[in-house]
Amino acid sequence: MPEKSTIAVCINAHPKTNILLRAAASKAKKLGVPWSVLYVETPDHYADERESRERMLRFLTLAEEMGGRVCHMENSDVLQSITSFIRDSQVEHLIMGQSSKEGFFNELRASLAERVTRKLRKHNTQVQIIPLSGRQYTSSWFDRLQLRDVRLKEISFAFFAVITAYFASEILRASVTNTEWQAQAHNVTAFFLIATIISALRYGLIPGLLSAIIGFSTINYFYTAPLHSFSIDHSGDGISLSVFLTSAVVLSLMGAFSRATNAALARKERRSQALYKVHRLASEATDRDEAFKTLYEELMQLLEMEIAFFLPPTMNPDAIELAYPKNLDFSEKDRQSLIACWEEVRTTGLGTVNRFDSFWRFEPLSTPNSEIGVMAVKVPMHVRLDASFGRLITALADQASSILERLELTKMMSESRMREEREKLRAMLLSSVSHDLKTPLASIIGSMSVYKRMRKARRLNDETADELVETTLDEAQRLDSFISNILDMTRIESGEITFAEEWIDASKPVRNVKKRLRQRLSHHMLNIYSPHGEMEVQMDEMMTEQVLQNVIDNAVKYSPYKTEIDLTYGKHGDGFAYVIRDRGIGIPEDKLEAVFDKYERLKQSDSKVAGTGLGLAIAKAVMEKQGGTISVHNHLDGGAEFTLWFPNMRINEKERNEVA
Repeated sequence: MPEKSTIAVCINAHPKTNILLRAAASKAKKLGVPWSVLYVETPDHYADERESRERMLRFLTLAEEMGGRVCHMENSDVLQSITSFIRDSQVEHLIMGQSSKEGFFNELRASLAERVTRKLRKHNTQVQIIPLSGRQYTSSWFDRLQLRDVRLKEISFAFFAVITAYFASEILRASVTNTEWQAQAHNVTAFFLIATIISALRYGLIPGLLSAIIGFSTINYFYTAPLHSFSIDHSGDGISLSVFLTSAVVLSLMGAFSRATNAALARKERRSQALYKVHRLASEATDRDEAFKTLYEELMQLLEMEIAFFLPPTMNPDAIELAYPKNLDFSEKDRQSLIACWEEVRTTGLGTVNRFDSFWRFEPLSTPNSEIGVMAVKVPMHVRLDASFGRLITALADQASSILERLELTKMMSESRMREEREKLRAMLLSSVSHDLKTPLASIIGSMSVYKRMRKARRLNDETADELVETTLDEAQRLDSFISNILDMTRIESGEITFAEEWIDASKPVRNVKKRLRQRLSHHMLNIYSPHGEMEVQMDEMMTEQVLQNVIDNAVKYSPYKTEIDLTYGKHGDGFAYVIRDRGIGIPEDKLEAVFDKYERLKQSDSKVAGTGLGLAIAKAVMEKQGGTISVHNHLDGGAEFTLWFPNMRINEKERNEVA
């Protein structure tokens, strides 16, 4: 026997079944009672599409995660299974979904929710039916043929069409003899049928029927014996008038239906275009405030109604508060309708059962994963509430939900990446402090301590003093390089550095870097070649020197002791390039691109090449900021070759004058 449940929800594979689950969970939480989920599996279950079966499984899993007790039954009679479960479990409140009915015969047939409601009338069970499609109205014939709104203009047009047909008939009668007119009296009906068709196509069924009735009366009064009377002497005339009236009514129906169909297609096209425009514009937003602003402006223009968005506050996710716009006049009745929409995850307000005397209509912003908030639309009095309006508001709410969910997921992913980046930076900094920064400090302190002790003991000769000072300077320069790389990368990523665009002598950065790296190059030979003479390059001098220093320092790290490093600069393709080649072992093919990534180091276990892994990453960032590039490949004769390319160069002014 099933366990007792105060609240139960009956679900299927409808895409919006999550609304039912969240409505049941919210009601159970509010009342503090358990709730159950009933799924009746029929023999048609495995005939459904794979997507429907997978969706059903996701809903059952979601129900368990939300605290619901899943009850699975197998039966071909869904109605019997539901009623049996309700009786056995003593359910007091049943929640069911209902899709909108499409088609004439479906409108006549009761839905499963309606049949369950009738079946449980004798039981103490309250059935709550939630429209899954978000429609509070169905597309009835009154909606499709627009029978609800008939204006004086349309009635006047019907009279005008009949009067025009009458004058056309009189003109025809005046233009022929009486004998000929009697022979062509049936032509009169053609004029009035045309008037009926035009009225129906122009303004719908009511004007068309009115034209038919007025035309019938006009023909009877003016053209059927006895004239100027509504009496009929001959049965043949009565049959003719009956045929006319029947034909006019049928043509009115056909014309009105054709007009309604074309109007529905036009509305659907306009709605699709509007939804696409709203989605495209809002999807370009990069944060929630920008998305709200775009949605607010576009929906205000599209609907010509007041719009508002409500979201739960961060500190209290069960509550709901105004998110956009910031100021809004809201009554207590409006507030009650808003809270009902949020807590029950259903459409409330104007045009619904839960109206609360509010002129606002509230649509839940929900996705299969969660409830995001509520969208409110203030409906003016002149707007007709029908199926088309309900579908449009629901579609707009779904669009807003998907956009806000995408932004939230993007934000979460960005925060996750930032956390990973911070963790990586923290680990790198710890590694640098514990080894890369501590090692040169230890060398500096050790060298200076030995220098001090030996000098105090008067055992310090010139050769030993030079060696200790050289070691200290070398390690100090190494320490300065590490710290500079960390600070430079931080400044570049934060956008604090502004790059200058100056014409600089191409040899100047080379000379400055060679002087600065004198200690680092003490055990290597730096060969400098300039085959194209003196040139000027558009660059940021200080940052370009930093790039050259990082690349040459990298070459020193990975080159054997007492080997040569070549630096060649000059015209390269359409621009200018510095080319640095070492005599090391080269770079593995799978690392040629990765060497420019942050924290990437070829030999982490080699203390000789210890570093922060930021030197080449900084070089790439600086070159890209200047509109240039940095690339690397392995030289055919061994070693790696880096190319720093700049797009803008010119011949040095002094050399140009000498040539002239």
